[in-house]
Amino acid sequence: MYSKFAKWYDLHYRSLKDYEKEAERIDYILRKFEPKPQRILDVACGTGEHARVLSTRYGYQVDGIDLEPNLVEIAAAKNPNGEFTVADMRSFSLPRQYDVAMCLFSSIAYTQTEEGLETALKQIAGHLKPGGRLIIESWVDARRWNEGIVDASESYDEETQTKVLQAREGRTEGDLSILNIDYHISTPEGEIEFSEVHKLGLFSRAQLEDSFRRCGFEPNFIPEGVLERSIFIGKLMVG
Repeated sequence: MYSKFAKWYDLHYRSLKDYEKEAERIDYILRKFEPKPQRILDVACGTGEHARVLSTRYGYQVDGIDLEPNLVEIAAAKNPNGEFTVADMRSFSLPRQYDVAMCLFSSIAYTQTEEGLETALKQIAGHLKPGGRLIIESWVDARRWNEGIVDASESYDEETQTKVLQAREGRTEGDLSILNIDYHISTPEGEIEFSEVHKLGLFSRAQLEDSFRRCGFEPNFIPEGVLERSIFIGKLMVG
């Protein structure tokens, strides 16, 4: 995902997402945990922008994994104190355990199916210390998904004189939401157009909570978690 768009990902999403505010909110949540977490695993870390703010501003040690090599390369470059690895959240193995794992920006939905979701949750659980926490930012609830135009966005970078237009159109395929994403990128060197298809599972709140429990977590649903999106916080049950 975002393999073609990785080069412009930060340019575009920094104008749409307030990473500073989101990291502030994450830190607020983390400080509620006892003991306060120190080491975080960012699952589906993207370009590592949350990791950068959490480490440089708030002092956390953040590592990350992502399926897309181009995104991991960018994340590693901006987070030299972390370990960033190309890996699938459903089948990864790292040499350490973490106080907290987080999976933001609805990335958990890329597991697509309930089986895939629970495979990922079990992998994450295996990388948490006893009593560790998992923070997941959810995708659209299955009951609230609507086909058609999802959104269109535009960004401009003055330094590089680059303009990005992104249009997303959604359709349904069984229990999947299919996003057809069209890009038009204008640079001083010329125009670039391409498309990507993203497939995300449509999970209900009940499905997510049940999957959390089956994978060893006690779930807590927060309607307004990281800014506008709801989150699930799971505590890894011991014994």
